[in-house]
Amino acid sequence: MNFSQKFGIFCLIVITIAYIYFSFFSPEGFNFNRPSDVPNKEITDFTFNNTDVEKEEIPEIRTGTKTVKIFVTDSNGKLRSVNRKCDISKEKSCFEFAIKELISAPTKWEKSKGLSSEIPQETRILSIREGENNILIDLSPSFESGGGAESTYIRISQLIKTAKANSNLPVYLYINGKQADVIGGEGIMIKQPLSERSLDE
Repeated sequence: MNFSQKFGIFCLIVITIAYIYFSFFSPEGFNFNRPSDVPNKEITDFTFNNTDVEKEEIPEIRTGTKTVKIFVTDSNGKLRSVNRKCDISKEKSCFEFAIKELISAPTKWEKSKGLSSEIPQETRILSIREGENNILIDLSPSFESGGGAESTYIRISQLIKTAKANSNLPVYLYINGKQADVIGGEGIMIKQPLSERSLDE
């Protein structure tokens, strides 16, 4: 081995030792810091201005119950109100719910307490249209059939009181698509919209 080879091996050993020392034993190690004149820019979060982004409309979630009143008759033939619980999350309209409950009333428990209804069981709701200015209730012809004049007066009163107890809007009664200005074979006159004075002569 000549001198050049020995010198090369020596330099390689020195470089290796220096690398090991600075890598594992020096507290500072190799310092690769950027020059001090280069600003250290912090990364900032991007935020959006609410005015620049159109807000997505979130549909209102309706929850809870609302008490509605319907009117039935007691054992003396007098009108009296009973309550029903309208599930707001399931019913599209608590007014419509109240009319449906009126048509199907009374419950078995209410019957056991002597309550009844003069509305014929065959009566069906054809439609209930609720607008901004009024409400239209369209019932099947069965509503005005049978029972005589007194029964007809009572069933109309049941409907009027139930409608007015559950809405402040004017309510109109239709029978089979036509406004009911006269009800039953006795020709009972009805003043529309429905009110406490609708049956006054």
